[in-house]
Amino acid sequence: MFKSFSGTRWGWVLLLATSSGLAGWVPGLAPDLAGITLSSTAVAQEQSNYTKLLGNYAEAILQMEPLRLQSYQRVQQIMGGNVPKDVCKQSNLVGSVTHICDRFFNESAEIIRGNGLSLTDFNAITQEVRKNPALKDQLNEELLRRKRN
Repeated sequence: MFKSFSGTRWGWVLLLATSSGLAGWVPGLAPDLAGITLSSTAVAQEQSNYTKLLGNYAEAILQMEPLRLQSYQRVQQIMGGNVPKDVCKQSNLVGSVTHICDRFFNESAEIIRGNGLSLTDFNAITQEVRKNPALKDQLNEELLRRKRN
């Protein structure tokens, strides 16, 4: 999915938009993405794989959230409180905002990998959670369980 965007800010925007857009956690990082077309057999196999990786996925989301909040607050201060929804997709950003976005994307990618997921797996799970209510419920339960511990 990221071969053509590899190493660009847009690639990182797509990566984190799909991950953070889940439940509206990152204002402005939720672009429209094309759905993944799979056969019914592949969907069943993928769903099983997603379920196995859901704990890693939930942990990555929970570890990214403080970084997201800190980054958003810093951008908000720099921009005087007026942060556009798609702030990290803007091409005319102030240098310090660009640095914050780049840092957030890089550190989030490290968190994802540190939790045993590839960026491709993370994005695929995000897409599946968006369209599969049962998997979304499983994720919400896993997030709640991990928050309690």
